[in-house]
Amino acid sequence: MTRTAVLSLIRAAARRPPGLLRMHHTRPDLYARARRMFGSWAAAVAAAGLGRVATSRQSRRRPNDGRRRRNDHDERRPMSRFALTLAVSLATAAPGTAAAAAGAPSDSSAPPAPPAVPVAAVAATPPDFPRGKVSGYTIGDLYYNLVGDPVHRYDAKGVDQGQASIDGKKTIGRDLNGVLLRRVYFQLDNDLTVRVATRFRLEVDGKELTSGGKLGVFVKNAYLLVKQAVPRGDFLFGELTTPMFEGSEAFWGYRSVEKTVADFWGLRSSSDLGVQLRGWADAGHHLGYSLMVGDGAGQKPEGDRFKTVYFSVPVRWGGLRLEPYLDYQAVRVKAGTAAISDTVVNNDQSTCKLFAGYESRRWALGAEALSRVNHLAGKPNQEPRAWSLFARGTFHPRLAGFARLDLWQPDKRAADRVDTQLWIAGLDWQPVKDVHVIPNVEATQFLVRGAATAPAYHDLQARITFHYLFSRPQS
Repeated sequence: MTRTAVLSLIRAAARRPPGLLRMHHTRPDLYARARRMFGSWAAAVAAAGLGRVATSRQSRRRPNDGRRRRNDHDERRPMSRFALTLAVSLATAAPGTAAAAAGAPSDSSAPPAPPAVPVAAVAATPPDFPRGKVSGYTIGDLYYNLVGDPVHRYDAKGVDQGQASIDGKKTIGRDLNGVLLRRVYFQLDNDLTVRVATRFRLEVDGKELTSGGKLGVFVKNAYLLVKQAVPRGDFLFGELTTPMFEGSEAFWGYRSVEKTVADFWGLRSSSDLGVQLRGWADAGHHLGYSLMVGDGAGQKPEGDRFKTVYFSVPVRWGGLRLEPYLDYQAVRVKAGTAAISDTVVNNDQSTCKLFAGYESRRWALGAEALSRVNHLAGKPNQEPRAWSLFARGTFHPRLAGFARLDLWQPDKRAADRVDTQLWIAGLDWQPVKDVHVIPNVEATQFLVRGAATAPAYHDLQARITFHYLFSRPQS
């Protein structure tokens, strides 16, 4: 929008009641744009040729009108006896007066009504493009490991080799404590037109370290979005968020505390290079779909000619959420083994998952169940299974709580195995908007099946998680 168009809109607003009074409430878009272009609202009004008259006159009008109405009311209060006598006399003389007035010429000495002031029509201006928004968030912990491996081993540099965080694969080190920056997002969303947009997201992961041992940064999302590429459907290209965790993670609502069960156990990457078509089958957005074809390498470049297909069908009806999900990854090579042909090895992977949840105004309850089949060439297949049950509730506008229980079976077909239970519980305090202070506990318990050997110690970690958002308004 040009400066001339902004000035035209200000003049048009001044001609319509209530004028330029409280424009920051009635027209916040025009008020903000005028301040950006002219430095202040007063400068924009002055550039429109209105000066301080338009705003001061409008601000004085209502109190002056109130005083005028009170004065008129005071003058009309009790009617005097003289006025009452005069009114009765005029009423008795009304027939004769009306007859005389019927033949009298009309009084042409009254001044004519002032002509109406024409109001120029102001054409609506289209939205400004391109426009962008910078946003992101940080997740960090103050942690103390209450239960874990009590033996502390150090390398040549004096660094404790114990595990700091629970991941279900290795026992944490007891008494380890400190400050951990688990995740940082930095994101730029850019609307190029009404229908075309882009997103670029960087991630800092506390487990992804550089060669020097520092926190690493990598590209998490970089895609092009074409809205309404098909009726009620969008097309995406680039480094995309996979549909495996998207729906259940949003419903769980506490990615700041822990990943969802499938993400926790690393069954699929949360983003992948590929193309995607997603949308809704109906105008009411009750039945959706998401179909994606990706490289299957996550944030890494493609390393073979095989692809991964992701498909989900989200269903929404009131507070009910239901989402069946399927994926299939073709793997025709054996990791760590050089091969001439890739047609004789079948290491394909397929996943089935079902998420269901119900959300009311103050609480929500959700559940996930998944089954995975890992084909192993020349060996029996592996069939990992997982279940997750979680709940969250709001006790006060600034205080909420949550709890979750996961069960993981690394291979249902194996008689000798170690299953894992994951327990999570905590409170969510929001002292100010977009800042969450979350005291929570996380624990794992290992369950031995058959002749398998479990880790010698369970895990218990106490944390205070800090989750805060940042953003810049659209330009």
